[in-house]
Amino acid sequence: MTLNLTHIVAPVVAGLTLSLSAAPLAADALESHLSFLIVETAQDGTEALIERAEVEPGEVIHYTLSHENKTDTEMQGLIIAAPVPEGVSLTTDGQSTSVPAVFEVQADLDPELEGLEWSTLPAMRKVVDPDGTLREEELPIEEIRAVRWSLSEGLEAGETALNTYRVRVN
Repeated sequence: MTLNLTHIVAPVVAGLTLSLSAAPLAADALESHLSFLIVETAQDGTEALIERAEVEPGEVIHYTLSHENKTDTEMQGLIIAAPVPEGVSLTTDGQSTSVPAVFEVQADLDPELEGLEWSTLPAMRKVVDPDGTLREEELPIEEIRAVRWSLSEGLEAGETALNTYRVRVN
């Protein structure tokens, strides 16, 4: 079954969020772009990133998010977040950042709390056993709903932050 990438990329574009803990900035202060390529792996294990409009189950999509500080001052407290769309699962080896940042994933980690929580990897979740006891287990990668990078340092004027993550088509 071949899938059109529009169904997988559109939710990422719609769900891409930026957060600044600092004062409000002009709408054009941070220029953001999303791109994606398909990961093709050769018999010898080497990877090539290619453009294609369709994917097959099991293939990997490589997302790149870029954010350029268009102001003449440093931006502090920048958080870049993107969803993991339905129909794909995060891979554990494809996230990177060009600037110091803490990478986290979002999922339902605690049944006693409403909503989703953030955690670094490996993420642990609480599970209630049939006898009512609460235990922790590693979060299945398929249950991750979003990713984010909390920049550890300010983004200098004119600097661009590049963040990548990969998903596998279910």
